[in-house]
Amino acid sequence: MRSAPLFALALSLLALPAAAQPELFFGNGQAPVFREEDLDKRFAKTRLYKALREGTQDPNCAQVVGAMLTLLGETGAVFHKRDENFMLEPVLVQALSTQLVNGRFPGNAFFVAMVRRVLIDQKLPPEWLVTAQALAPYYPAIDMGKLRFMADGVKPLDSFVLTLPVMREKYKEDVERATSVAGPTAEALFRDNYLDHELAFTGLEVVDVKLEKPKKKRLKKGEEPEKPYMVARLVWVEPEPASTTQYEFQFGKPKKRTKVDITAKLAETQYVDLNKLLRGTKVLMRGRFWEYKKGLTTIEMRDALVFPERDWTQIATLVDPVALDACPLAINDLTGLAPVQPGAFGTRR
Repeated sequence: MRSAPLFALALSLLALPAAAQPELFFGNGQAPVFREEDLDKRFAKTRLYKALREGTQDPNCAQVVGAMLTLLGETGAVFHKRDENFMLEPVLVQALSTQLVNGRFPGNAFFVAMVRRVLIDQKLPPEWLVTAQALAPYYPAIDMGKLRFMADGVKPLDSFVLTLPVMREKYKEDVERATSVAGPTAEALFRDNYLDHELAFTGLEVVDVKLEKPKKKRLKKGEEPEKPYMVARLVWVEPEPASTTQYEFQFGKPKKRTKVDITAKLAETQYVDLNKLLRGTKVLMRGRFWEYKKGLTTIEMRDALVFPERDWTQIATLVDPVALDACPLAINDLTGLAPVQPGAFGTRR
């Protein structure tokens, strides 16, 4: 048991070395334990904490509280057991550092305190969910599905580092490039190392969602027949390489991009309305990596959850700077220090 400091990260996941061992992705197998510290006690006395519990009638503060809950939902869906770090989209890290930090309000420090509160309690406080529900009609960026998921209890992944692109690179390195000597065991070793782990894949596109009936089989005495279950069929397509020049001309046939077909047996409890999930919707899927075909061309997941993904680059602002300045709860009653410190998360250089 240990009390671990919490640091926010926006990782460049593809920067991990291809030769990395499973321990780099999954850690030592023991989830960090978060205990109450001075920061957490101070946070409970702040105006923002009170607004999270009781709501706010101030339209400026509604933007601030809505933005903080939005960010919390985005990171809470991918908490993991590997270490104390947590994931937030780089675009949102930038928004947090620039739109929720000013001379009197260290929004980044408050956000870390919010994440710590959830991890200490092992769930989203129910009062925060009520506040989010009240704000959602006026602040549509809040993902209520992800917040409801957190309210039912923190369910950390084994790792958010092992993304689908990273796994494909790992497979190429460990299996496809294996020599004749290592070849016979390379595939089996890869399966032993990476199957049956809770993972999350982003950038997937919905192909179909349907109810499937289990195959008929002779039941043993006392055995219950399997119930029908929902299955999602999705596809991941390799992103186009970023252009390095302003004007780029390509001759001949365009390079064929790799795709991975994914079949996911969905968990009974979902946090989005599957009836409203349209073909072509981009989603984040988290679940148990259950099976794959050679070459990772197809993947099977079990107990999966799906959450629609937003293109955050298309959302200009989470908080209007005028609203942040005018909000009476956006003050530094948490740290007692200047919001921007050397080496701190969100430091401006």
